[in-house]
This record gives sequence, structure tokens and C-alpha cells, in this order.
Amino acid sequence: MSQNNQDQDRATIRTSLSSKTWFGFDLDDTLHEFRKASAQASSAVFTAIYEESPNVNIDELKSSYRDILVSTTAGAFADGRTSADYRRERFSLLLQAHGLEAQPERLVRLLEVYKSTLRAALTLKPGALQLLQRIKSLGKKVIVVTEGPHDAQQWTVEELGLVRYVDVLVTTNEVGLSKVDGLFPAVLERYGVVAEDMVYVGDNENRDVVPARAAGVLALLYDEKGGCRLDDCAALRVDSLGKLEDLLG
Repeated sequence: MSQNNQDQDRATIRTSLSSKTWFGFDLDDTLHEFRKASAQASSAVFTAIYEESPNVNIDELKSSYRDILVSTTAGAFADGRTSADYRRERFSLLLQAHGLEAQPERLVRLLEVYKSTLRAALTLKPGALQLLQRIKSLGKKVIVVTEGPHDAQQWTVEELGLVRYVDVLVTTNEVGLSKVDGLFPAVLERYGVVAEDMVYVGDNENRDVVPARAAGVLALLYDEKGGCRLDDCAALRVDSLGKLEDLLG
């Protein structure tokens, strides 16, 4: 593509973004490094279990936990329980899978290990803070639409220091719908947002971009390894939040 065409594409996207009042974001792995932080927290739990029960193999704990995550998160946390409820269930299943008793006091310890390690590991994505600051300086509104327990996502936003930049936080847990089951239309209706007045940024094509577009929202895939694509409003993609900030002018 020629430089002139690239400049033209950027100008088109800038114009489109400048017309939006609402800037929506996924939270986990879009605004912060969730996978890395949760992996560290889970590893700390495996270590804690091993220290109390040395006969257990840590690699086997990891394997079991992966299976448990798949089976217990399929509903995208839309059933209204708290983060502690979900984690307690997962850790209890993990202990039972390895012939260990899931005593209440043991589960409390594991919950504390997980949360304290998660807190220490929370890290913003590069450029996230600057992007949100820029959006707010332009007088725009920020809405975070994310899957997960509401209490955990609110806690994460607070721990990351993003509260002042987020006007609205909506979770699947709060609304009772996953992103692929109608969360976006429900959010638009609840907050009186016109679809054409919003752009949404997320890291998952199927759970973020596709359902947002289906609701009439301009959606942009955040793909750190996929490069940028700005020549088609139906397939927008950036590989850094800094590049998205540049598009705001």
C-alpha cells in the first residue's frame, strides 16, 4: 500500500474516532496483563498446596487446574457469584482431584495466596494509561465492558489506578449475559448509548470484536502480534495501544 493510501486510511479512522462519544474497552488482556498475573497467582497456589502436601506433583496440579478452568468458566461468569465463590470452587475441585481434603481454613489460605499474588502481579498494558488520559482530555466517556465477576473487575480497576478514567464498568456477572449472548445490546440499552456513537476495543476476535460489531458498534481488535490494519472499518486492528492513541490526533 502506498504512503498516500496509508495516510488516507489514518485520516478516515481519525475522523471516525473523533465522532465517537463513548470509548469502550475490554479489561483483561486489553488494558492489563491478566494472563500473566493470573498465571503467577495460580502458580503461587500450586506451590502452597505442594508445601502442605509434598507428595503432590506441581505439574499435575497445573494440568488439572487448566481442565477445571475450562469447565468452570464456560458461562463467562454470568451467574452472579463473587470472585471468591468462583475461586473457592476451583481450588476445592483441584484439591479433590488430587485426593486432598478441601477444609474451609485451607481454602481461605489459598484464596489469600491467590489474591495477594495477583495484586502484586497486576500490570497495565503498555500505553494503556496514556490512552485513557488522552481520551478523557478530549471530553470523551470511557466504558469498560468485560467478562468476569463484578467485584473482581471493580477491584482490578481500582488496583490498576484506573478508577478516575472509567465512567462505567459493566460485567457479564452484573448483567447476567455473556458477550456472545447479548451483553453489548443490553449495555447500549441500559446506558442509553447509540451504537454509532461508540467504538469498542478488545483482544478477542470472537468474544469482543464480532459481538460488538453485531450490535452496530465500531470494533477494533487489539492484537499485539497481528500488526495494524486501518484500511477497512470492518476489520480494524492495532498492535499497540500507543498506535491507537496516535489515531486520536
